[in-house]
Amino acid sequence: MTIAAEFRSLVETLAQAWSAQDTELGTGCFAPDAIYMEPPDIQLYLGAEQLRPYVAALTPGTFLHPHHIWFDEAERVGAIEYSFGTEGARQADHGVAVLEVRDGKIAFWREYQRKGPLSFQAFLSVNDKQWEWHIGNYP
Repeated sequence: MTIAAEFRSLVETLAQAWSAQDTELGTGCFAPDAIYMEPPDIQLYLGAEQLRPYVAALTPGTFLHPHHIWFDEAERVGAIEYSFGTEGARQADHGVAVLEVRDGKIAFWREYQRKGPLSFQAFLSVNDKQWEWHIGNYP
């Protein structure tokens, strides 16, 4: 299996774990000294043990859907575009996470996300939205 395929499998395993609320499987995707952050100052968990209560608190219906997965073998850094939320809710978090891997585990996770409609397609739609910035109000 290529390193890129191993990365894809790692991301899919994490998505499965979070969607099934499987704490051991989920924390097992991270290195013992992993850093999980949402910069600049939203979330920070240092090490797999600090991630354990975060993963354990996921409730039934929680999902992590990776939509796109990329991996740079030379840098050993990958990225996923994802949706994270709860089935049936009105909104979900949609974003991108950049992952550095070491020895087949996530060593550094940094995510950048925005709340939006539950549907990823609605999140990406250009129709029926009040855009904060557009050519009509750009300086």
